[in-house]
Amino acid sequence: MDSQEGAARRLPGRKMKPEHREELLRIWDGVDDDGRKMILFVSRQLARDQGLVPADTPLVITDRVF
Repeated sequence: MDSQEGAARRLPGRKMKPEHREELLRIWDGVDDDGRKMILFVSRQLARDQGLVPADTPLVITDRVF
């Protein structure tokens, strides 16, 4: 994988376990569309802050959550 600054990097040992997936889906299904938009917004901000995506990645609150 590229080691260029801003390139997405893989975090070893961070594969989601089944129980984590179940919890994530429980939360995702439990909030409304506006809550899902906020979850995505915060997740993108965390990814930027931790250098997992380029710093210029837009933080967009979309009009639709799929």
